[in-house]
Formats: sequence, structure tokens, C-alpha cells
Amino acid sequence: MAWKKEETIGEKIKKLFVNEQESLEKRAIIAQYRLKTAMGRIANYIDKLAERDKSLFENIVDALVKKDEVRAKMYAKEVAEIRKISRQLLTVQYALEHAALKLETFIIYGGAVNEVVPVIGIMKEAIGIVKNIAPDIWIDLQVAARELEAAVGAGIVDLTIEAGAGLDTEAKKVLEEAKILAEQKMRERFAELPKIAQQLPEGEGTKTSA
Repeated sequence: MAWKKEETIGEKIKKLFVNEQESLEKRAIIAQYRLKTAMGRIANYIDKLAERDKSLFENIVDALVKKDEVRAKMYAKEVAEIRKISRQLLTVQYALEHAALKLETFIIYGGAVNEVVPVIGIMKEAIGIVKNIAPDIWIDLQVAARELEAAVGAGIVDLTIEAGAGLDTEAKKVLEEAKILAEQKMRERFAELPKIAQQLPEGEGTKTSA
């Protein structure tokens, strides 16, 4: 019996990308996996931030009951930062939900390659938002964006692109809608701070936009 050389991992992976169509599908699937992973991380972050916010809110109330306005404002400052990050993550979450659905439809039913372009646009914006607040999510989105960019044959994604730049009309519309949904969710999930605790120094208010 003739000895058969065992394939290396690299050779096995290379075989998955034998033809152009299969390469496109495989890259789209990899991007979808990374996108779902990022969304799971975002959900966990938001839950943890909500728990921390609740704890700090109770501290604010306790400080006000004890007429310790200085301590109440100190806690309120931290709440403001938590809510700023939560708003940003919620915006990314809603935008990525749209992107994931569009990409999943493409993977299942196929279609024109240019249908993936808005997904790349959304990811570029998300990358800009999460880079400084959640590096692990940034990495997942970076990989996903690179896979899709390579799939459509447009080269490597420019990760230094400024947030909001170079997006097509559909991607911009998705992000604006995501911001609106994020604001609604913030009002539902986070209790309004007592008036006195909102009186923070200039530039440290609780109404910080994403």
C-alpha cells in the first residue's frame, strides 16, 4: 500500500478557497461568525454596565439621604461615564444586528457582491466607536471587516478611516436609526438621576451623545 502524505492544516484551509465563489462564501461565513461573537461580547458588556449603574444609583440615593451632595455628585460622574459607554455600545449593537441579518441573508440566499458593501460600511463605523472602549470587540469587527473587504475584492479595510467617513447612504441610515433606538433603550433601562446629582461640573453632564 502506497504511503499517502498527510495534508497540513494550511493545505486543508487553502483547499476551501479553491474557486472564487467558494472563497466569497467562506469569507462571508467567517465574517458572520466574528460579527456574532462581537455582538455577544457587546451584550455582556451592556449587562455588566447596567449592573454597575444600578449599584452606583443606589449609592447616589444613599448619599442624598445623608445630605452628602459631594459624594452624590462623585457617583453621578461615574454614572455619566457608564451611560456614555452604554449608549455607544447600544448604538453599535443595533447597527450590527442589521448588518448580521443582511449578511446572513446573503450567505443563505446569495446575491450580488455589492450587497455586502453596506455591511462593511457599518462595520467601519462600529470599529471607530469601540476601538477605545472595547478592544476585544474591535478585534472581532476588524477581522470580520477584513474578510468581507477581501471577499469583494476591494483590498484591505482602512481601519484608520474616521467614523462616519466613506459610508454609503444605506449604512448612514442604519447608524442614525441605531442611535435613535439606543436612546430609547437608555430611557427604558437606566433610571433618571435625581436633579441635584445631575448638577455636575461643565462637560461632565449625563447627556453625552454617542
